[in-house]
Amino acid sequence: MRPSTILLAAITVVFGVATIVLAVLIGTDGGRALSTELRLGILITFGFGVACVTTEVNHRRRARLRQKSETHPGTAFVTAHATEATAADLSAWSPRLRVWFPCDLGFDRTGITSWPTRNDGQRTPIALRSEVLGFDVFSEPTPRGVAYRWGIVVHLAPRTSGPGAVHLWVADDQPAQDEYAMRRTIGRIEAALGTTH
Repeated sequence: MRPSTILLAAITVVFGVATIVLAVLIGTDGGRALSTELRLGILITFGFGVACVTTEVNHRRRARLRQKSETHPGTAFVTAHATEATAADLSAWSPRLRVWFPCDLGFDRTGITSWPTRNDGQRTPIALRSEVLGFDVFSEPTPRGVAYRWGIVVHLAPRTSGPGAVHLWVADDQPAQDEYAMRRTIGRIEAALGTTH
């Protein structure tokens, strides 16, 4: 494990133990103080636990994408998560196409391919290079509406019922998933495809 993950795990354990010790020391004094300290301790422990897990998951994802890039030079890999519209977008564009999310998308001079996040699965071709018309970014407010979540729109040439526009949440080696990161990711994808839009 990385030092940052070890540090977060240690802090999580310390706060968890401190919460339990505090609960035992306070005892039950009508439940007022106990519930306040316990809630605060549980909240802090939970926050550090989530940060620890998120850090480790992101580290493993970046290592997996780096390994795939080294194994397949010239291919740009990103991890794609489905938005609420992704399944409908793909189905409207190509009804027989089955892509399971999350997955690692590979972009190279042949087109777009879906790779499983584990190495034991089969690759699924999504679109030929000639079918990729371009990319753009989109955003939508987070559930509380205080920030925006950014993703990528893949514009595809017509197949069945017209051109496709597939919306994806994308994570790659850039920690901040904001508009700037999405545009840099698009530039990296276009370079791998051998296009400039």
